[in-house]
Amino acid sequence: MLLITHNLGVVAETAQRVVVMYAGRKVEEAEVDALFSRPLHPYTYGLLGSVPQLTAISGRVEEERLQEIPGTVPPLDNLPPGCAFAPRCAFADQRCRTKYPIYEELRPGHWVACWQAERLHG
Repeated sequence: MLLITHNLGVVAETAQRVVVMYAGRKVEEAEVDALFSRPLHPYTYGLLGSVPQLTAISGRVEEERLQEIPGTVPPLDNLPPGCAFAPRCAFADQRCRTKYPIYEELRPGHWVACWQAERLHG
């Protein structure tokens, strides 16, 4: 079954494998546990940071402020050269802005299209 959603809570509860897409392209794919514990693409990392988390403080539950991914998704008919996420990415360098990254398997079963993937987790 293929489930398309922006709700990562649903993904965590129901999926075995996840493909993260940005601007119409696959940017990361892995088993759910691997992706949630060690995302390799900055967009995936940002998505996971935007999932609401509840914490208990002094006996009461509080919701932490969500992280935002800066910028906006580019129009699909006018994508920037290189990686479409580069204008929003804190890790982007000149190569990211000029050459689309290779979609490669960096860990067994964990694929990513990002020149900076190892900088995210090393």
